[in-house]
Amino acid sequence: MCSENGREAQSTADSIPARILTFHKLQPQFSFGSTNFSPRRFSRLLADLEQRGFGFHSVDSLIYGGQGDSVAITFDDGYQHLAEHLPGLLEKYHLRPTIFVPTAFIGKPNRWDYSHLFQSTRHLDRSSIQTMAAMGVEFGSHGHSHLALTGLSDAALESELDTSRKILEDICGREVTRISYPYGRTNRRVLDLAAKSGYRHGFTMNFPTPDDPPLALGRLAIYGYDTLFTIHQKIAGGRLYWLEKIKARVTNRLSYGTTLYNRVIKKR
Repeated sequence: MCSENGREAQSTADSIPARILTFHKLQPQFSFGSTNFSPRRFSRLLADLEQRGFGFHSVDSLIYGGQGDSVAITFDDGYQHLAEHLPGLLEKYHLRPTIFVPTAFIGKPNRWDYSHLFQSTRHLDRSSIQTMAAMGVEFGSHGHSHLALTGLSDAALESELDTSRKILEDICGREVTRISYPYGRTNRRVLDLAAKSGYRHGFTMNFPTPDDPPLALGRLAIYGYDTLFTIHQKIAGGRLYWLEKIKARVTNRLSYGTTLYNRVIKKR
């Protein structure tokens, strides 16, 4: 951590161990890909969830017993525009979001993503991370170079895990114990080395299950095509929960294009 509708539907809801939502971009303008959720829609979602009786908690409080009508907010990739759009919502909704940052790109454009060829998006810089941490935003690792960790050698994997953690600890002045695996990809080797590196909680892009281990916790991914209805299906375990799970899985599979792009760039 950095900084401090029926019987069937009810059964599904009861099986969701932690409602941790994950977002990526909060850009008001058009964005290539499916990961942008505009600030206006994000604010409307928060208001809707609050009206439905959900409370917003930090990831820690949710993991350690804050179940029931509780939601935690996370962001992968740590884009600079979060520093513009999040602060006004922190106090209004008592948010304690966690932002996962690929540290090699702090203050730099998202060259790891092929979408930058059409629309470059800058990541949070050091000053913005420190400012937001002081506001109560928590930060975690998203690897150092935003590479799929499962395809790395042990030495390269250890470097990705250790380097990103140390950089964030230096910026925030606090221990970093969380990681969101790039593209949500992990395996036993990655989990073991993440634990060795000092991480206590890791997050994937899989929907959560009651059997998720601490270093492979599932989250409910929110994409640009989602609506208040589909998001509520995910959060409340509605009748269409299974469909939303499939949609999220297919969308995440599309990230294979980015990993292929990174392999090609690396060979140049």
